Amino acid sequence: MGMIHAYKIIQTTKEQDPENDLNEVDYSYLVEMQKRSILEPKHLSDKFPFVLTEENTSAHDNVNVGMMNVFHLLGERKSQGLCLNDIDCEYLVNSLIPELSNVQIYLDYDNYFIVDDQRKDLV
Repeated sequence: MGMIHAYKIIQTTKEQDPENDLNEVDYSYLVEMQKRSILEPKHLSDKFPFVLTEENTSAHDNVNVGMMNVFHLLGERKSQGLCLNDIDCEYLVNSLIPELSNVQIYLDYDNYFIVDDQRKDLV
């Protein structure tokens, strides 16, 4: 779900302002921010692909690990000189959905990750 969340964030960023340049993002910083948010960082592998080395049922940690992997991949593509503004996030999200152990999580995505005007004061 973390990879899907990362691609949805990128898509939202692109939609909010088409002038945003995804090539100007410091993806290594985003990887580090996700790493710092993991509750048990000692159980995180040292290098890509990032995985939790012990069973971890924390949805929070698992989302962060997925996001780390996406941001790492994007950083690699950026360093190869590829234009990240052309990423087809919808295609990437749709290709990841079948990999979920529980597709209902994706179907309820807006309930978990979207803060609307009615709920913004709760966060």
